[in-house]
Amino acid sequence: MRVQPLTESLWLEAHGDADSFMAHGGGMAIALGTLLAVLSAVANGTFTIFSKTGAVRRARVDPVVFNLWACVGIVLSSLLTLVMYKFVWSYMGLISGLLFVLSASNSYRAVRLIGVSVGTGIWCGTAVLVSFVAGLVFDPNGALKSKLWALVAIIIIMIGIVGVAYAGHVGRVAAGHEENLDTLLQHPVTGEQRSGTFSTGVFTAIFAGLAGGLIMIPLTRASAEAQGIPYLPSFAIGVAIFAPIVTAIPYVTRVDREMPNLAPAAAALPGIVSGIVWNIGNVFSILAIGYISYSIAYPIMQCGILVAGLWGMLLFEEIQGSSSTAYWISGAIIIVGVAILALAR
Repeated sequence: MRVQPLTESLWLEAHGDADSFMAHGGGMAIALGTLLAVLSAVANGTFTIFSKTGAVRRARVDPVVFNLWACVGIVLSSLLTLVMYKFVWSYMGLISGLLFVLSASNSYRAVRLIGVSVGTGIWCGTAVLVSFVAGLVFDPNGALKSKLWALVAIIIIMIGIVGVAYAGHVGRVAAGHEENLDTLLQHPVTGEQRSGTFSTGVFTAIFAGLAGGLIMIPLTRASAEAQGIPYLPSFAIGVAIFAPIVTAIPYVTRVDREMPNLAPAAAALPGIVSGIVWNIGNVFSILAIGYISYSIAYPIMQCGILVAGLWGMLLFEEIQGSSSTAYWISGAIIIVGVAILALAR
């Protein structure tokens, strides 16, 4: 994959020649790719918190409706790249767009059902495994220096993710946040309680991880001209096509065929910001893939669970008391796993 101008400028400023740097500075390239992947993880662990703002909760905004507004943010921020890049169409963007819409809509619902820490932990853990295997299978640049060490790193990361999710669950119970308490799981008009058990939340989070771990796999199969940042407009078109469809399905399948309440006053701004934050992380991950391959960059992105846990602790009091110790230990385990994963490249 061609290195993008933003990172090329950093290379040229420090080393004078990007090609020479790639030939003789591979270690630095891996470090830079890892840094970009870590930055993507920060955004990935942050984007769902906007769905739990007070205004959104009070308005009982349906998760799929909030996801629609987030998709607006994705589309707008992706199309902004046309200011610097010419449009290059790739039908692979449609596949990525569909996978994102499916993943994000289930991510928001999982957060409502089982909390930021636990929900993010489950879908990130699932996505780590899916993205690692998919990268090895589908990414032409996915060869690893040591598959053994990469496997060890993935296992370590999974242990850390399970630990963070466990800490979030224990802290949530200790704080009295039983499952199915969020008013967003009630019918916006009638107040009728929807299905929202903990097991439903777990299933939703797993599905989010299955789709989320594959979002940018189509990018690795796109033409050379469409790879990197130029891929985003095609991705935006895919999101724009499938977001309304996914939003409408839960409503058109109801007996009353009631139209969704888009709640623009409460949901538009936080939803659009949520989408933009996710896409910022997506840009970082796309750049990271160019340095360290999909099988390394995307699993690191899923380590956003550590960031999500922090938000759950600081903003929503989901991790309290003794569970915070388990959280920090698990976080340290994740960091070790990320370091080993980077070395495996």
